[in-house]
Amino acid sequence: MILTEQQRAVVDAEGDFLLLACPGSGKTRSAAERTARLTRTPGAKVAVCSYTNVGADRIGTVLAAELGVALDQKHFLGTIHKFLLRYVVHPYAHLLGAERGPFIHEGGGWPEVRVYGDNTQRIGLDRFRCTADGSLTVTRAPRGVRGTSEEIVAAVGREVRQRKGGLFRRAGLLTADDAMWIALRLLREFSPVAQAVAGRFDELLLDEAQDTSELQLACLEVLHATGALRSLVLVGDLEQSIFSFQGASAERCQKLADDRGLRVLSLTENHRSSQRICDAAVNFCTRTTPDTAVGPHAGCEISPEVMLYPAKEPQAALAVFRARLARYEMTPEQATVLARNWKIVDALNGQTSLFKDTERQYVLGRLAARLAAGTLTAHDVRRAQRLLAYCAWDTTHVDTLTDEQRAALRRAGHLLLGRLPALGGDLRTWLVSAREALHAVASTLEAKVAHVGGRAVTTKPDWANEKANDVFAPAPRELSARTVHSFKGEDSDAVMVVIRRPHGSDPTSQMELWEAAVAGTEIDAEKAEERRVLFVALTRARRYCLVALPDDGRGRSVAASCTSLGFQVITTT
Repeated sequence: MILTEQQRAVVDAEGDFLLLACPGSGKTRSAAERTARLTRTPGAKVAVCSYTNVGADRIGTVLAAELGVALDQKHFLGTIHKFLLRYVVHPYAHLLGAERGPFIHEGGGWPEVRVYGDNTQRIGLDRFRCTADGSLTVTRAPRGVRGTSEEIVAAVGREVRQRKGGLFRRAGLLTADDAMWIALRLLREFSPVAQAVAGRFDELLLDEAQDTSELQLACLEVLHATGALRSLVLVGDLEQSIFSFQGASAERCQKLADDRGLRVLSLTENHRSSQRICDAAVNFCTRTTPDTAVGPHAGCEISPEVMLYPAKEPQAALAVFRARLARYEMTPEQATVLARNWKIVDALNGQTSLFKDTERQYVLGRLAARLAAGTLTAHDVRRAQRLLAYCAWDTTHVDTLTDEQRAALRRAGHLLLGRLPALGGDLRTWLVSAREALHAVASTLEAKVAHVGGRAVTTKPDWANEKANDVFAPAPRELSARTVHSFKGEDSDAVMVVIRRPHGSDPTSQMELWEAAVAGTEIDAEKAEERRVLFVALTRARRYCLVALPDDGRGRSVAASCTSLGFQVITTT
């Protein structure tokens, strides 16, 4: 592949910089080519990080498969989370008093605190995390817990800090967020640690910088301030920052670049989408000039379109999408359906999820489904072990168990997988059989189990009307909907974006953002990320995008004005 002039400038640039790369700009290729150039310098050591495993794997694939570069042990390629764990948290956590580990524990099972002294208002310790300034905040407060994050922290913050601190010191237990806070503390409080970590590498390149958490960005700031790094390179697009619920901040990313004096380079050529899509998408970002389409689909003449679906029947949009795909000689395999949240995704896929993915019923069902499909992973095996540990000893913190207990638990996990009934029949009957197997295996660990099967895995009479296969292993659909967040980093020839009908419980209605775009009015700062979600969704399309709006007063009003945004309104009758 021949690099463009903009991409070549990124590969050859010296020193620190922030690369602002529009969708489809070839930033992954540019980052890989730059890494390959640096590794050819004798003695050079490069750390290539990304926010996600997918992002890191993509760079690694280009390096190995296309450029013939295999990074050896002196370099690093992986997530920024793994980088900070490997070089900061694991080797130095003892400096902050950790007597064991540390161990990262995800997936629930954390002790709970009572808010306002009310036993009915309980929050797991894992729902609390520290921000870069050390203050405590709440993420995903359960329904039924009253008050803002500030009010909840004021009520239980001291207890949360004490209990988390005790678990860290005695057992080395941390959430993923806590681990990043520990990394930041170590770098800030022990300057030789920061100097040693920064001195390991000549350049640290961070892809998907806009999605990186504030804690991780603060860690990079400390490392860069040591002066031991030859260069810090941040790669991303602030217009695609959509992970604030995981601590990401476009503003914090920009501030890091400004505070550390990183110059700005830009990739403004879109090799993915048509110019018509670029022209429409610019209405949902802060840039005023559309990205320049230069790829194989740049001249595609299919206009972005808008349709109205029956407000209470979003599934009706799928039939229209299929018809439009046929008109433009595309197949469903070339298309993707996107929506903002799981509720409408489930509705579009004809599913109403009975369980959260952390519930014990769901864990058992998915274990059986993945066994049958031959897709069982090590993560699934660990979930089986945690489920057994809960039943036998009332804990999901496997790392706190004795060596003998952990060895027994590993054997029991494989035994449970062999005894799970095959998925089939009604859901209630299957769960009864599965929990009997769970209880029998847990009893091999402890004669008097902490939670008998019937209490660990409850059932409801009306679940006899559901099929176990439909709940845990639904058949693939010709057109399956996904959330925008899960599809970020991917693209498709055609994309339909379904906008949900506004609800009172929906604090940020995307219909409001469409109304603001049509009217050309500014939006509130707290809604900026929702606008970016729309921008990301639209720019996943290569040739064609269709936006489905609810057929109500607001939807009709917006649709009638969408021609000003570069969309054509289609009729569905």
